[in-house]
Parts: sequence; structure tokens; C-alpha cells
Amino acid sequence: MIDLTRIGKLHVALVVAAGVLAYATRWLDPGSLVLGGLIMGANFWLLRVISGGLIGAMQRRADRKRVGLALGAMTLKFALFVGLLAALFWRVPIEGVSFAVGVTLLLVACLIEVAAHQPPAAKGVM
Repeated sequence: MIDLTRIGKLHVALVVAAGVLAYATRWLDPGSLVLGGLIMGANFWLLRVISGGLIGAMQRRADRKRVGLALGAMTLKFALFVGLLAALFWRVPIEGVSFAVGVTLLLVACLIEVAAHQPPAAKGVM
């Protein structure tokens, strides 16, 4: 079974490892790489809060506290990404390739989790 908590922990480990590797080799900008990883980690966490709040509210027939938490998280998520775009284009010198590598590490963590917990293929089926 896919576990979102394991994905989050694996993502953190990948961001730290890639940041250390980028710092040691100077092949990528470690600050931009870690920033990309942090942004995607925050996005992942906020999506978990939003979906958990909305699913919980639907199961309990509109629990106001959960709906409010989900809406607050959605607003925070939106503000985070609008702020990031503003920082990218106007203020913060971010190296694009390093940032993209950091962003991609969440996808890598998801793929590793799926591959590690994939049920065995049915015999004789191609």
C-alpha cells in the first residue's frame, strides 16, 4: 500500500542528499536545489491537508472546522506559489536547472514508493 508519510520522509532524505551532493560537487546550486525541494514538499503537505480536510468533511457532512482548515491550507498554498513566482521573477537569484532538479525529487520519491510497494505481477500476464 502506498503511504504518503513514507513518500514525505523519502522526499526529505532525497532533498538533503541532493543538496549535500550539489554543495560538494558544485555541479548545481545547492540553495536553488533545496528551495525547489522545499517548495514541492510544502505543496505536497498542503495538498494532504486540503484533501484530508475535504474528505473528512464529506464523510461527516460538512464539519466546519475541517472545511475551514482545508480552505485555509488552499489559500496558503495559493499564496505560497504566487509568492514564489514573484520572488523568482523579481527578487531572488534562482538557478533554474538546480531548482528544477529540486522540484523533481518529489516525483522521484513517489516513483520509488510505488516501485517498492508494487504488488507482484500476475503470472502469465504480459
